Amino acid sequence: MTLDIGIGIFAAIIISKLFSIELSPLLVGLAVAFALLPDIDFIYTLARNGNDNHRAIARHRDIVHYPLLYLPLGALVALPFGAEWSLLFLLASVGHFIHDSIGIGWGIPWLWPFTNKNYGFLYRYSPPGKPMPKQLIYRWERGELDRLIDEYGDPDWLRNIYFRFHPFFVAELLFFLAALVALWHVKI
Repeated sequence: MTLDIGIGIFAAIIISKLFSIELSPLLVGLAVAFALLPDIDFIYTLARNGNDNHRAIARHRDIVHYPLLYLPLGALVALPFGAEWSLLFLLASVGHFIHDSIGIGWGIPWLWPFTNKNYGFLYRYSPPGKPMPKQLIYRWERGELDRLIDEYGDPDWLRNIYFRFHPFFVAELLFFLAALVALWHVKI
C-alpha cells in the first residue's frame, strides 16, 4: 500500500510538470486514490470471506485487476475532465498493476480476455522453506492458483513481510519515502 501511495505521488508530480499545472493537494489526493482504487476488490474480498481465508485474500485480484479492460474504461471516464486527469489515471493505475505483478501477489491477468493466465515478473515472495523457482516471468493458469497458494503461499504473509522488515517491505518503504521527499522538493 505504501508503494501504491508513492506511485500516486510520483504520478501527480509527473502530470503537474507535463501539463504545467499546480501540484495541489487535490491533484496528489486524486492520484493516490487512482493508485489505490484497483484494490477496492480487496475490501470486497475481506467483507465476503473474512480475513481467515488466505486463499481468497491471495486471489483478491479478480474484479478490477484486468488492465486491458480497466485502463481504457477508466481513462475514458476521466477524459471529459481533461487529458491530464485521464493520463493521471493511467499512470497511477499502471503503476499499481506493475506493483501487483512483482513481489507478494500471484500476478494479475494482464492479457485478459485473451487468456485467463496471471502474470508476475522478476520476483515472487516465498516463505522460508517453500522456495518457488526463480523466473523472469511467472505465468499461472487461474485454475491452478489455489494449488499454488497451498504449496507456496504464506497464510502469515502480512506479518512476515510488513512487520519483520522483509526486503520487499523495505523497498516499498524506501519508494514511499522517495515520493515524499520528491513532493517536499517540489513544494506542494
